Amino acid sequence: MNVQSTDVFRRADNIVTRKVMDETLLVPVSGELASMDNLYTLNETGAFIWQAIDGTRSLAEVGKMLEDRYDAPTEVIEADMLEIVSGLSEAGLIMPVTNA
Repeated sequence: MNVQSTDVFRRADNIVTRKVMDETLLVPVSGELASMDNLYTLNETGAFIWQAIDGTRSLAEVGKMLEDRYDAPTEVIEADMLEIVSGLSEAGLIMPVTNA
């Protein structure tokens, strides 16, 4: 999937999130069972992006939030964010919001 800064995503409904030490764990749940074979871990930046993706903010807005939080060049922040979002999307952890 080619992710653009104008895209809006929401978190998938079947994901359980847990914070363990310095990492955030994402566990897909099917029915009443958690799929421990598909456990995903996020570092601090990934967890920040995960929380910011709420179905209303564009990735450009999330990028601005990252810029406000971290002291890094805009290009680096945007590239890292798009890489993380692409990975979350490919794993089915987030879904694009489409205008119906």
